[in-house]
Amino acid sequence: MARKSGLWAVVGLACGLAACGAWAADADQAPDAILKHAVICPPFKGDTAIASIYHAEMEKMLKASPYVEYFEGARRLPAFSFRINGSIVTNEDGQFFVLVTLADEARKEQLASHVAPASLEPATIASWGRTIQTDIERRADALPFECRITRQRGQESISLDRGLASGLEPGMVLYVSVDEEPLLSPVTGEVIGRDSPRAAGQIQIFRVMEDSAYARPTLDTKLPRFAKLYARSF
Repeated sequence: MARKSGLWAVVGLACGLAACGAWAADADQAPDAILKHAVICPPFKGDTAIASIYHAEMEKMLKASPYVEYFEGARRLPAFSFRINGSIVTNEDGQFFVLVTLADEARKEQLASHVAPASLEPATIASWGRTIQTDIERRADALPFECRITRQRGQESISLDRGLASGLEPGMVLYVSVDEEPLLSPVTGEVIGRDSPRAAGQIQIFRVMEDSAYARPTLDTKLPRFAKLYARSF
């Protein structure tokens, strides 16, 4: 499967946010197609003067990234999205640091975090930005593109909760997966992981609108009847 993808992560982190190309092995499909991850980044917390500058830099990088569909304002988030939380914190000596975390909103899991010195000095801000930008490229294939599938009773076609801005195009083929079951600790009962996603077939996009798309199962696919499904690239 030829693909470009990725949720770039922030540094060793990963503020990685990028989109993963989701072409199944179809010779007709363009190898350079890019699907974008849905990302939100609320205003950074902490010292207002410093936090606003670092948040603005983060927003600038996200909006410029070819791998990110950036959501802001009152725009409705899709089922699968990623949140970048940032804050300016201080240590016992009064030194400032910028802390950034990356979270999977659908699964309520923190994926990574990154901390670095922070200040109003342009050189410090630029160094932080270069680190994040480098990691965008380095982690471009880290995570798959995912979107929720909705089925209407009595209809063969299905709808997806992502549209044109995500990079979806007619003719694209995505895998279908069933929501993973959480793995619980036999001692504490806490969620300690999830089953690995398994492909249950494929769907092909035939119509794409601004915030949604329509697809049909491929000829060799029969979707599970009673399951919560989503489309993804592996």
